[in-house]
Amino acid sequence: MIVRPARQADLPRLSPLWRAAWLDGHEGHVPSELMAARGPEHFAAHAEKYLGTTLVAADADDRLIGLIILGDEDGEVIQLAVDGSARGQGVGGALLQAAEDRFRGRHSEAWLAVVPGNTRARRFYELHGWRDTGPLTYRAPTATGTVPVPVHRYVKDL
Repeated sequence: MIVRPARQADLPRLSPLWRAAWLDGHEGHVPSELMAARGPEHFAAHAEKYLGTTLVAADADDRLIGLIILGDEDGEVIQLAVDGSARGQGVGGALLQAAEDRFRGRHSEAWLAVVPGNTRARRFYELHGWRDTGPLTYRAPTATGTVPVPVHRYVKDL
């Protein structure tokens, strides 16, 4: 596995990977209005929007097996997604470490939001030294405004 910056040529593969992982972690845990707004076109548009701050994990055949989208301006991990076939193989940990390395020296802490029902993700972050600082409401953007989503804010001192 190699972790590298995403490239323009990765775009057709980024959005399906991101969408599948997002649905897996969010279905049944976020408002139905947000689920309806997260169709394939949302992920395609946002994969392109965030291309410059996305790192990917690729296997020896350059198959994308994970991605992490970074909010460089405020130290946010916007999204971490790992292909279902690659879970448990260190992909998520490698991507998270790459994000922490990128933020270190630029931010005192990194942060991310996790929906309460995504217990697998919450355990993963806690195992990697992130701490839950409590609930907040995340304003998830949609084409027509925002949707309030209850989340927990996780942070890691850098």
